[in-house]
Amino acid sequence: MRYKIFIFDVDGVFTDGGLYYLGTHESGRKFNVRDGLGIRLLQQTSIVPVIVTGKETDAVTERMKVLKITNVYQGVRDKLFTVQEIMKELDANFDEVIFMGDDWNDMPVLEKVECAITVPAASQEIKEVCDYVTTTQGGYGAVREAIEWVLKKENLYEEAAKSFVAYLQKNNE
Repeated sequence: MRYKIFIFDVDGVFTDGGLYYLGTHESGRKFNVRDGLGIRLLQQTSIVPVIVTGKETDAVTERMKVLKITNVYQGVRDKLFTVQEIMKELDANFDEVIFMGDDWNDMPVLEKVECAITVPAASQEIKEVCDYVTTTQGGYGAVREAIEWVLKKENLYEEAAKSFVAYLQKNNE
């Protein structure tokens, strides 16, 4: 298999980029259930999901716990440096990395990885360096769409879907 790691930004990718001020020190975020199911599908393969985001929030921590994503890096200022450290830790190179981001702080990584993905709301300059632009906006299932696109492209989709359905059936018995 070509890819080892699928790295995701959060704001604008897992979310619509909006911030919900709750009257506390924390702002809220809305996540889409379809993206969560996409992550579960990805987890049926050997590709490791990783989160690298510029902000640090309890909402992201809690969502990623629910999704069982253990490689979560928040408060990251230099995403390229962090991605390089992740690659060392997981024994991967840029040719084995997929990155999904949507803004200027993602550009250094998007330009280096083998497979770069973004969302329709990204600027034209971001879209131009990406291999795939989802048709779905961030926060509305774009993560799921990107995962399905990669898995189909790599001929992993059918096996991952069968494995996921079997997992669901086993846990509903």
